[in-house]
Amino acid sequence: MKTYKLFFVLSIIIFVAGCGAKMDKAYDDVNQKVSEAQIGITKVTVEDLKTIIDNHGEIKIIDCREKEEYINGHIPGAINIPRGLLEFSSKISNRRDVIYVYSENINRASLACPTLKLLKYKYVNLIDGGWQKWNKAFPELIEEGEGGGHKAAPKVEASGGCGG
Repeated sequence: MKTYKLFFVLSIIIFVAGCGAKMDKAYDDVNQKVSEAQIGITKVTVEDLKTIIDNHGEIKIIDCREKEEYINGHIPGAINIPRGLLEFSSKISNRRDVIYVYSENINRASLACPTLKLLKYKYVNLIDGGWQKWNKAFPELIEEGEGGGHKAAPKVEASGGCGG
């Protein structure tokens, strides 16, 4: 009987210790959080992105700035999904697509990339320098307004069976 009591007490201690072990990480400043978010994320320069666009045609580019910023100017073909709405958006759906993400500089995009990875998007790339670098390097390649990339991803109809 003592063995069972000892086992029971040890089990409770291990369980309680395990529950309290996970602590939320605290950061000294936002730059530290952004730097940590970039670990394991592939970066591409705006020049590399331009080459990819030229050679591959249509690709998935996510502008995670707010709508007003996007309307004032964005990379042609980019889809606007503000950082705060990324997890809830239906504008992208194929988790095998190669995705390129940018924001004004790289802060919001740096936080968006790990979020996409957690949502099981396999190929997520951070556009280094973001909108500021694109705007400086390619001022002739700027789209204004809501653009063509704001449509929701097509919904797949479920089969009704028997060919229906």
